[in-house]
Amino acid sequence: MYLLNSNKISYEREGYSITSSVNKKKPNINIHLFLGLGTCILILSNTVFKLLDNSSLIFAFISYVLFAVSFIYSIITFSKIWWLSIIQIITLFVAIYLPQYIRTEVNFYLYKEDREEIIRMLESGELKKEADRYGNKGYKWYYTPPQYMGSVKSQMIMATRHSEDKLYVFFQSSEQPWLDFRGLQEGFIYSSTGQYPTAREFNYSHYEYKKIDEHWYFVSDDSERFKKSCLLLCN
Repeated sequence: MYLLNSNKISYEREGYSITSSVNKKKPNINIHLFLGLGTCILILSNTVFKLLDNSSLIFAFISYVLFAVSFIYSIITFSKIWWLSIIQIITLFVAIYLPQYIRTEVNFYLYKEDREEIIRMLESGELKKEADRYGNKGYKWYYTPPQYMGSVKSQMIMATRHSEDKLYVFFQSSEQPWLDFRGLQEGFIYSSTGQYPTAREFNYSHYEYKKIDEHWYFVSDDSERFKKSCLLLCN
């Protein structure tokens, strides 16, 4: 005799009973959760590395590819673990939008000691002025010491000294945008007096500026980036 229902098939014969359970196959969500949450961690880690200037294109590419695959699968199985999709959307939002609002403060404090050491080298005369094409030593540019190339995103540092107690230095803090031939002048001006220099005192004084510390000002020639930058600590 056969007994059949949705969950069980029973077979009885000559006093023997054989029972087989047929269960509906349940999706293995453990692997999906592992991949979903793991790729979120990868994306956030890449964001932190980028803020600390330690990002890798290979690591970023792998992170976003795995994240995309996991996110697509989350959308397909949304009804089963919908909250994972929400976490992934929040993670993507944080990775894309948060860095532009805190990158200035992170960069400033990350490299502040290195830039202060360069200022000391300027004041002590360890760094020498580079002559212009006419041999004029009044030229305002100094070569960035090789060990501080990570702290200054340019090969040259602009500095002017008007007296023993009046020194102004500009440190480029941003890499040049890819395929942007206009260039980007963005960074920090050091003022030994604590006052922002006038146009006659320093070439970079015509930029919009925000004061970030007692002797430091953030400047940028990109008005859109300037509005979104240094929102937490600047005046």
